[in-house]
Amino acid sequence: MVDSACPTCGRVQDDDETLQIEWICCDICHRWYHATCVDVKESEIKLIREFHCPNCSKFEGPSLLTRTSSRHHKRIDYIALNEGDDPREVNHHPHIEDFNSFQNDQPIDELVYLVDPKKDCNELGILDDSVLMNIILKTRLKKPILIRGCNPSVKPNYDRRIHLNFKFPRFNIEQLTELIGHDLKVPVMDVMTQNNSPNWTMDRWRDYFKKDPEDRDKIKNVISLEFSETDLGKHVEIPKVVRDVDIVSKLFDSALGKRLLDAGIERPKVTKYVLMSVADAFTDFHIDFAGTSVYYTILSGKKQFLMYPPTDRNLDLYKKWCDSDDQNSIWFGDLVPTLTLKEQLKYEGTVDPAYINNGFKVDINSGDLLLLPSGWIHAVYTPSDSLIIGGNFLNLLSLENHLKSYEIEVDIKVPDKFKFPSFLKIVWLIGWYLKEEDPNLISEELLCLASLLQFYKKQWAMVNDVRYQEDKKLKRVIQQVRHSIPLSIIGKVDKFIIEFEAWYKFRLKEANIADDFLALDELPSKRQRRR
Repeated sequence: MVDSACPTCGRVQDDDETLQIEWICCDICHRWYHATCVDVKESEIKLIREFHCPNCSKFEGPSLLTRTSSRHHKRIDYIALNEGDDPREVNHHPHIEDFNSFQNDQPIDELVYLVDPKKDCNELGILDDSVLMNIILKTRLKKPILIRGCNPSVKPNYDRRIHLNFKFPRFNIEQLTELIGHDLKVPVMDVMTQNNSPNWTMDRWRDYFKKDPEDRDKIKNVISLEFSETDLGKHVEIPKVVRDVDIVSKLFDSALGKRLLDAGIERPKVTKYVLMSVADAFTDFHIDFAGTSVYYTILSGKKQFLMYPPTDRNLDLYKKWCDSDDQNSIWFGDLVPTLTLKEQLKYEGTVDPAYINNGFKVDINSGDLLLLPSGWIHAVYTPSDSLIIGGNFLNLLSLENHLKSYEIEVDIKVPDKFKFPSFLKIVWLIGWYLKEEDPNLISEELLCLASLLQFYKKQWAMVNDVRYQEDKKLKRVIQQVRHSIPLSIIGKVDKFIIEFEAWYKFRLKEANIADDFLALDELPSKRQRRR
């Protein structure tokens, strides 16, 4: 929360009394208000899909409510449970039973790349960064990669044959509180509602986390606390392989980075999160913002992931589930038809082998490192109190999934505060960086750039083509696209796209890759453009 005072009443957020008041954030100006100060009842907050504060509603219209149906729905939701139902029910998310009953239909080593130091090692018998990078390139970051016991700070589980370049000290909750800051505001999720409560400090969270399970009033979870600007950030170094494939790091760490900073373009802070989950915490199915890939390591405790690959079929089902009136009461896994062996064979050659499965569940233990690929639909359960370090990153190998995930976020109207910071601007800057720096790229990365060029042309057409302008549903999206293009960096958009396409075709030719696979839209003609 940027401002600590409610704009309506002026009372500060960390006032003892206001700690007990529900807050709500305007999805337009991103300012936080006491719900009562803007005439929103606490029970109504969960019914608002997009909140517009009194000032913004003058220009953007009233707040948008979640769609309702005349049919009677039995909902897990959360409102009834919060109003005095049985405490056991309130403290146990109903979907946990579905999660626990899920059974893998294939051996886990066929579904996840389980790194084996006996086989995955250099000539000295060591699993190092170069070996892990080769695995990343081999899998093209399509299949989840799990390295067991790779953190030397978690000594009981550490495998001495693994020498990876990262730094994840095994801090406890007291140490984390000291390094993060006692008074730092922490976004705490109520597991039953899956909604955040912003009026928590790190001190208050530490006290809650240390309570015996039976003394916790509700199951809470912290999964979105970015700490790079705190003292904890100085003690943590993300894995070298992540830095080496993270296109945002390459962009801002290049010789061009200073020009971006001089232009007021900041590096998105998404690579260092601390997650603090108590036993029985559950996060329902989701895709990380912009379909980012994720690194995830457990300092203490245990996590279980249930994940489905981002096939077109699964993504369509995910969109329908997100748009459903009954989303809270529907177990996403029930919507996914089981692929028979015959159907799986039918997909061979047209779908990446890593995606041909019926979903699976995998345990992540203390000292393990998980690399979760782009776009995977996943739910997470916490069997015991756990502390985790993780982060998100964009990469060229997953560009198509990143762009597809962004379009899903637009379709299901994800609020801006839950999206990758300045994603559209970063996407334009990626092409600028590639064209200006002309870095070495493997053939798989070059092939993935076709989706980037197509995206540029589609985005620019939305801004200029009258066929898009006539669609009222796209009005706000078009405004966001127009304001996101970094004109001060890339210059005239038409010229930039033409130059990027010329550079791309030259690099394809240089790599002996025919460009006849490019089925690209043309830029809108002057006649089609908005007058």
